[in-house]
Amino acid sequence: MAETEWSDEELHAAVVSYLEMRQQEEANEPYSKSEIRRRLQATSLARRSESSIEYRMQNISYVLQKRGYKRIAGYAPAANVGEATEARLVSMIEDAGGFQVDGGPPGPSTLQDIVSDANLLMGVKAVFGPMTSHVLCFGGRGDPSTKSYYSVPAGAARRAVERPFVLTIGGGKDVRPGSEGRVTNLVRVSLVYGPTALLVGDPKEAKRLAQWPVSIALHDVWRLKGAPHLVDDLGFPDRKILAGAQDGIVHPEDMVARLWDELRNWPVERAAVLLPANFYDSGQPRLFIGKLPSLPSKGGAEEGKRILKLQKSLERDPRLAKAAKQLNVAKHGTPTCESCDFSHGDLAMFDAHHPTPLAVGHRHTLPEHLEILCPTCHRRAHRKSLLDPYSISELREWVAAGRP
Repeated sequence: MAETEWSDEELHAAVVSYLEMRQQEEANEPYSKSEIRRRLQATSLARRSESSIEYRMQNISYVLQKRGYKRIAGYAPAANVGEATEARLVSMIEDAGGFQVDGGPPGPSTLQDIVSDANLLMGVKAVFGPMTSHVLCFGGRGDPSTKSYYSVPAGAARRAVERPFVLTIGGGKDVRPGSEGRVTNLVRVSLVYGPTALLVGDPKEAKRLAQWPVSIALHDVWRLKGAPHLVDDLGFPDRKILAGAQDGIVHPEDMVARLWDELRNWPVERAAVLLPANFYDSGQPRLFIGKLPSLPSKGGAEEGKRILKLQKSLERDPRLAKAAKQLNVAKHGTPTCESCDFSHGDLAMFDAHHPTPLAVGHRHTLPEHLEILCPTCHRRAHRKSLLDPYSISELREWVAAGRP
């Protein structure tokens, strides 16, 4: 091993210490970076200098901030990390729960904190209003039985490899009042596409989106505060940037670059929208038609163990689970199982269930994404499959049938 190359054990030690510091920082608990650095040098990072450890911590800040997650204030992001090392850090942060469990949604940030360069923008897409699901929808092309029917989301998946971000702008004949010409959301596109109903999962939402039968799944959705208007707030002379954006994602080079420049310091926050159905993003553009994508069978047992560990870690986070249960009480008046309608005044009798496995990729989980179930319904949810639990509608059918 070259002297400058960090081993997996060294990177893992740095990640774990970083996330511990972040947790203490979020809880307003005092900690000493110098003391933690000295501890690392006395154990796992004995062959690393102070400056080397400091820079690696800055690399971790970069990886987190690049994906829209909280970083430690004292470690400014350092982008010179290298693709291979960044991929290793991403995997280790994911294994440690750093992308899912970080004390709730990050505080207000700017668009540039997420999209560091205009070249990361795939383009713009016209929408009828603010995003309500983790999918970007399109019309089909030609015969639904052919792959060409999915040509628009297929093109988006190919481009997402290099340019994963899209800005959505209100436009089209059915645009909602007050949304026309307004930049509503920033989204990070996955490489998974297929029928809208398959990716959405929720029957009601799928019915609402029926006129757009094909979609590409999204990893993350942010809301631009105040939904700035192209003309009134951003100084564009007109809304020509939306030409052709009703049918697909367009990228008029000069206008998209200008749009990024105008929005780079605009405040954004995560949007509490419905998660997509269970899927696994392998990192390669993939069409799914008949069934949801899942982890490959090769090595599946080990992957399953890791996913289960992450899911349990998430469900046991008291802050996230508590917030989800409070939303349940606000909706029903008393803690209530969303499957069988059992209710009781003791919140401890209910579980916070994550309906979408964390194998979908790196993204943030909000309390609104969790479902509150009684222990019996929660166990039933996971009896179908570790990576594809029963949905609320399926659980309700099971309850209505007498729980056979």
